[in-house]
Amino acid sequence: MSLERDIDLLRNVPFFDGIPSEALRLLAFSADPRDYGDGARLFSAGDVAEGGAIVIDGWIDLLDERENPPRVIERLGPGALIGELALIVETTRSVAALSNGRSRVLAVRRSLFRRMLEEYPSIAVTLHDRIAERLTSLSPVVGRIGADLAAIDRD
Repeated sequence: MSLERDIDLLRNVPFFDGIPSEALRLLAFSADPRDYGDGARLFSAGDVAEGGAIVIDGWIDLLDERENPPRVIERLGPGALIGELALIVETTRSVAALSNGRSRVLAVRRSLFRRMLEEYPSIAVTLHDRIAERLTSLSPVVGRIGADLAAIDRD
């Protein structure tokens, strides 16, 4: 895969929207492309997350393995970002991820992402605003879930 194609891929990931081309070039150049065969495990629930990954080619299934058989929660294709929170903070994986067919991802370590934020501090402001907006939009949803759970407890 060419550097320019990787940059174009990153440019089309909504999380990276508005990030300058020079910063995307740093990410694309320094990220780690990884190939997976059909059924290969990218990570398991509970694993420490070292960063995020962008699907370049193929499909990645996110699985809830607490169910038997495991349930596919989401199928992610080219341009999808897996683990955006892990780019910013230390966290663990909440689900498992398996390759559905042959796939290729671009792994972005948290240390690399932080380096990009240090070199391009305006990006931190953009991401802060974007994350704050998303959290604000989730607040009513979380409130409804809490009310539903409280109603279940009363029954």
